[in-house]
Amino acid sequence: MEKIINRLIENKKLDGKISGITSKSYAHRAIFCAALARGESILEIDNLSKDIEASLNVVESLGVKISREGSKIHIEAPQEYNKKTLIDVGESGSTLRFILPILGALGIEAEVIRRGSLVTRTNSVYFDLFPKHGVSIREVGEKILISGKLTNYYFELPGNISSQFVTGLLLAAGGIGQDCTIKLTTETESRPYIDMTVDVMDKFGVKVLEDKNIYSSRGKFMGQDYIVEKDWSNALFFLASGVEVIGLNKLSIQGDKEALRYFNELGLENNSKDSYRFVKRNEAKEKIIIDAKDIPDTIPILSVLCGLYGKEIEVINIERLKLKESDRVESTIEMLKRLGVKVSLNENSFSFSGVGKFNSCKINSFNDHRIAMSASIAAGFAKGPIEIIDSECVEKSYKEFYKDLASLGGENHVL
Repeated sequence: MEKIINRLIENKKLDGKISGITSKSYAHRAIFCAALARGESILEIDNLSKDIEASLNVVESLGVKISREGSKIHIEAPQEYNKKTLIDVGESGSTLRFILPILGALGIEAEVIRRGSLVTRTNSVYFDLFPKHGVSIREVGEKILISGKLTNYYFELPGNISSQFVTGLLLAAGGIGQDCTIKLTTETESRPYIDMTVDVMDKFGVKVLEDKNIYSSRGKFMGQDYIVEKDWSNALFFLASGVEVIGLNKLSIQGDKEALRYFNELGLENNSKDSYRFVKRNEAKEKIIIDAKDIPDTIPILSVLCGLYGKEIEVINIERLKLKESDRVESTIEMLKRLGVKVSLNENSFSFSGVGKFNSCKINSFNDHRIAMSASIAAGFAKGPIEIIDSECVEKSYKEFYKDLASLGGENHVL
């Protein structure tokens, strides 16, 4: 078990300019497309988080050749994948949910090791689906054991648990050149993530068509040179602090870019011509309703920003927040309360008002990278320093976060 490291963040205002880091979501998808493609792919990924490394390690376990040359990662599928393997996905939910159907499509027998909170996150969709399609899947402690080969690529599954199950099945089909149809039996949650999957698959030669609640794919992945775009989700932390973030795709379909709408409703305006830097110029709207359904990863940092500037805030459609690295309803509310914000929890929403200045306090990250980063940004708007319990969980998505924080004036040190 890794030692828990606490960190003190001084109440210093951040200032300056920083480049956005590689999108973890796009990187995962590109890695699996490349690992299943005919021919070599060269991916440009300039920041390797623990989750991205997990996906690279997993495809290597299948026999995929990987070599690195600076930010360029060369990926080439083997003539034949390993037929039996041990796979460690770490704490990466995307890696786990993408690799399971791929193993089934390739007919690989595998022991898949999960770690940390990932052990308790649900994979019920696959456990219901796979046995009907020729694949045996079972849990033994922290491991998932899988064997057999997927048959009949017409799948019916709920869309309201996680979009990652849809992505996993589409990637698996594209990897073996199998026509595939997926019918969603409920409303889709986090649809922008499926849009990102469709986008990456298209770049690697597989077309996915969407018709209401049905996705159909056709084609086989072909090797590509592919530059992974910058991440909007992680950029939001520094954007919330008033720092300029460069290199972001203004036309990105990443769902978390939608958070900028709430920046505007809080009275923040972008004053950078070529990139993004937000300054407080206007009064916040009297009431702001944040819909968490499609942007669950933005809720902690939006809650911090609203806790600072908001008048009346309500966060709705919070059910899926409970299924993240932490119960993100519980961990976000706990963070807000410690910062001095009074919060009311309802059945599928929570509400609060801004306080203008935060308390100096100690905040438990609950091993959730987005809570740790949000609390770190809150320190710049606090009456004194903020201590983060289990601060190193940020490495899941942003290994250099505290180094970058320090480069912008954010004094911090390990306790």
